[in-house]
Amino acid sequence: MPTTVSSPPPAIVPDRDARGAIQEALGRIAPLWPLKHFVAVNPFLGLLDRPFAEACELLQRTAGAAPVQTPAEYRAAFERGEITTADLAAVADETWTVERLLAVLDDPDTARETLSPVLTVAEELDADLPHAHWSRFVVDEISKWCGVYFDENQTTWQAPGRAEGLFAMWRAAAAIDHNPEAFGLKGFRAHVAALPTDPDAVIAAGLAQVAPPGVAWADFLHRQLLSIAGWAGYAQYLAREDALRGKTNCLLRDLLAVRLVYDTALHAAFGAEPNFRANWHRAHPHPRSSPSLAALVRWQAAYETGYQRQLAAQLTQGTTPEPSRPASARPDFQAIFCIDVRSEVLRRHVEAAAPNAQTLGFAGFFGFPVAHRRGIETAATARCPVLLVPPVESDDAMTPAEIPATRAKLAAAGAWKAFQNSAISCFSFVEAVGLAFAPALARHQAKTRHACARVAPRITTELPLERRVDLAEGALRNMSLTRNFARLVLVCGHGSTSTNNPYASGLDCGACGGHAGDVNARLAAATFNDPDVRHGLAARGIEIPADTRFLAGLHHTTTDEVTLFDDPNLPATHGADLAQLRAALEQAGAACRAERAAALGLDAATTADANTLLASLRHRAQDAAQVRPEWGLANNAAIVAAPRRRTSGLNLGGRVFLHDYNPAEDPEDKVLTLILNAPVVVASWINLQYYASRVDPDRYGAGDKTLHNIVGGLGALEGNSGDLRVGLPLQSIHDGHRFRHEPRRLSVFIEAAPGRIERVLQRHPDVERLFRHGWIHLFALQGSTAWQRHGTSWFDALAHEPAARPSA
Repeated sequence: MPTTVSSPPPAIVPDRDARGAIQEALGRIAPLWPLKHFVAVNPFLGLLDRPFAEACELLQRTAGAAPVQTPAEYRAAFERGEITTADLAAVADETWTVERLLAVLDDPDTARETLSPVLTVAEELDADLPHAHWSRFVVDEISKWCGVYFDENQTTWQAPGRAEGLFAMWRAAAAIDHNPEAFGLKGFRAHVAALPTDPDAVIAAGLAQVAPPGVAWADFLHRQLLSIAGWAGYAQYLAREDALRGKTNCLLRDLLAVRLVYDTALHAAFGAEPNFRANWHRAHPHPRSSPSLAALVRWQAAYETGYQRQLAAQLTQGTTPEPSRPASARPDFQAIFCIDVRSEVLRRHVEAAAPNAQTLGFAGFFGFPVAHRRGIETAATARCPVLLVPPVESDDAMTPAEIPATRAKLAAAGAWKAFQNSAISCFSFVEAVGLAFAPALARHQAKTRHACARVAPRITTELPLERRVDLAEGALRNMSLTRNFARLVLVCGHGSTSTNNPYASGLDCGACGGHAGDVNARLAAATFNDPDVRHGLAARGIEIPADTRFLAGLHHTTTDEVTLFDDPNLPATHGADLAQLRAALEQAGAACRAERAAALGLDAATTADANTLLASLRHRAQDAAQVRPEWGLANNAAIVAAPRRRTSGLNLGGRVFLHDYNPAEDPEDKVLTLILNAPVVVASWINLQYYASRVDPDRYGAGDKTLHNIVGGLGALEGNSGDLRVGLPLQSIHDGHRFRHEPRRLSVFIEAAPGRIERVLQRHPDVERLFRHGWIHLFALQGSTAWQRHGTSWFDALAHEPAARPSA
């Protein structure tokens, strides 16, 4: 029988405990970037103040599961030899011996063991009342209103009060919305109308009214937000963007108030139900983790130890060959690539094709953090790591004659985007009308996605020469390229090509904010070629020879083709250099495609012929029904910051981010500081996004691409209702038969004495705690030794026994 909701209690002024709980709960939510510039983000970003094991305990309590693999998965890894008894011994202690760790996996209770997590009122009612679906109803209602409020010009109707904030808009709209009462909550409109106007007061009143006894308020509010994790993440993203620009944003607090009101209404309506009352008010002992969780956290560490030992051995046991050319000899050419794991494969094959060439790795924005405006678009997009606010603006250098054609292309691209955002878009639509319509759409998408790529970018911010020299010097020093320049130097960004893929930005360059790296590469090359900039660099000790020319390119990661952008100022004398570069890139691309073919599931007939394979991958990039155009950064596991001689010739399997770093040229540790604070942090975001989407796809993954519907132009629902999905789609990590990503926390290998690394970490506590708390692992490469940091102590990574801390 429908139940009438009683009026809420009088407004309560938030006390200090409530304010603290609110702040803590809000701070635990990680941001979720919109699809137009989707980037991988560490979903545990708000939990980095505690060790990984403690965060697992918290999430077991508030999310219902800890982010570790299942006992069966660890058992399978042990049986495959991916975890050895030596690995277990490395993570064992007096309490958790090797024998006891093995016994946990054999205990049938381990797989079934759960503790009562913190629940929302809606979830408790669903468990206690027959045929109740309140959780789904509440999420659908909130998703409906969030879709209206956060709409990015997809819908034509605008809700009243939207300009006054999320809570104010929702309060005005929900007070006249009949839907909750039709579902069974009679009097809901009156309940909403009687609410205080201050979201903080609403939350404080809700805590006093419904928070279960013995449950920490911060945990209860955290659970409220996790029940709408997608929208909470997007609100946190907007708050973060405003905070970077010195603005205040209360959207997440508003959303928390909205979510809690539904629970207070449900509690008022059904609080007298015997089953609910007994369960909701039962004693909650001090929260603790399940006994097996501590063991599973150790199993995860052991799972990572084996890979770390293997990589440490590769990097230190003298298997790395010296370059075939003398160290002082001028390279045939140089090629600077992004540190992306996909570039590791291409760099390896370029060096095989041209043994006297040199490749380098640097973050794919190449030290040029710009907000770029494409064509005639009015809005600029950030082409730099999301940790930065771009201080420089750029646009496409078009002539008046080029503007009409560009306007038409962008209009067509906008029409395609509108199609993607419509209710009939994506894979369900292609399945229905694919033969009639999809090929044309695919060709159109392939032509329009980088419609303006042929137009060279230009910096529009008025930058004095000294500032331009600063940008060039910073980039060259940070990539350890300050001498011995080749006649031709390629600056090669990367981007992916796929069709009918709302998550396409996630396959582009993370260092470019989820965009292709062509703009940054071309701006960097143009700046390095500027005679005035070179004169300024020479005054600072970086002398670029007069015959050195920088050229920009773009690595298409779906097909492993490289586009070289025309340089009208390239001298004819460099024709042979350019031909050699093209030949090496073509040979390397063919080798990359052959290496990747098996993982893509291509048959022998396709892979036997290089031209057939290339045609197949080009078709894959334009196939509107293709849910796995490429594997992106799946299976990433480590980052190495070291001279290329440390990794040259090693097959790292496309799993390692490679950043060039020469400690001998960094006496003040400026580059080391940058690496630890930027590339390492960004790589950890990517790594932990893949990790979370793999160990718990339901909570931290975006679900099935083929069921996605785009909402508000910013995210995806799985189906036509529910919460905004977070994380990576299942197809990004699973091939339909098995997972393609092995969930290992990032291992960071740096060519530097441990003492130098420690000095930098002491000055940057936010980075230091990533390592100390076990979110990522740190190794120092020193000659033939790899030192591993545990807590604040260092050990020989290959010895398994504590050693004295090495000297600086």
